[in-house]
Amino acid sequence: MANRKIIRIKRSTKYSDRIIVHLDDKSVFRIPEDVFVLNPLQVDDEVSTETIESFGKKMRLQEAKDAGYRLLGFRMRSIAEMRKRLKEKDFNEDEIDYAVNQMIELKYLDDNAFGKAFVREKVKNKKIGPMALRSELVPHFLPSELVDQLIQDIYTEFDPHGLIEAHLKKRGVKRKNPLDQKSQKRMNDFLARKGFYWDSIREVYLEWGLL
Repeated sequence: MANRKIIRIKRSTKYSDRIIVHLDDKSVFRIPEDVFVLNPLQVDDEVSTETIESFGKKMRLQEAKDAGYRLLGFRMRSIAEMRKRLKEKDFNEDEIDYAVNQMIELKYLDDNAFGKAFVREKVKNKKIGPMALRSELVPHFLPSELVDQLIQDIYTEFDPHGLIEAHLKKRGVKRKNPLDQKSQKRMNDFLARKGFYWDSIREVYLEWGLL
């Protein structure tokens, strides 16, 4: 294919860090601003198909990074979760690697920091137990060793017994007031849904004189 002549160059009105190049066949291509600065083009320059494709690849890298930043704008993400979301947006492995590595280098992606913030928010606000917390961590694809450490650390800070007691108090259960069979089953089911192990539940029941 013959080279195409540039007839217009302008900055994108939607993305200020992108340059839009118009060609004489009415087609356009986009260039990241930092790439354009290093590879300046001018009106009346001729560009080959290979050059356009090269700029296109660089633009895809920029778009992958921008997509990652937008995802982080909603909430923190794990590294594996970010990879999965970018793949769902049809970026290829090279583009994903570039975007993820950039975000790791800038400390925008950090599995340890993400995990600590995530488990603390869940346990502090929802007062959930270890089983429920482990289940909530599954969609974020954290390494199993990190998940184990996060769960161990957070329940050192927030004792499961104290969390169970908080649920009992909130539901109007009183010490030294044994639960009837129906009430106990209902409470057992509730605490199980909250993710507590039966051994922990039973220990609190015994301490409170509920059995």
